[in-house]
Amino acid sequence: MLRMLKIFDYIAKKHNIKYWLSLGTLLGAVRHSGFIPWDDDTDIAMTRKDYEKFLKKGVAELPEDIFF
Repeated sequence: MLRMLKIFDYIAKKHNIKYWLSLGTLLGAVRHSGFIPWDDDTDIAMTRKDYEKFLKKGVAELPEDIFF
């Protein structure tokens, strides 16, 4: 999950896509200084405008083993 988040962060920064951690991912970052051990997903949020930008520019840059 950390690898996926780092890749997403790289793509988001490259295309000036603003996002934030949410739900269990945000709680884990604050409470556990990382991920919650039993949480098995990564929760991020963004505006609709940035989501559409990610769809147009970012999805094609994801590695082959990460799909959207």
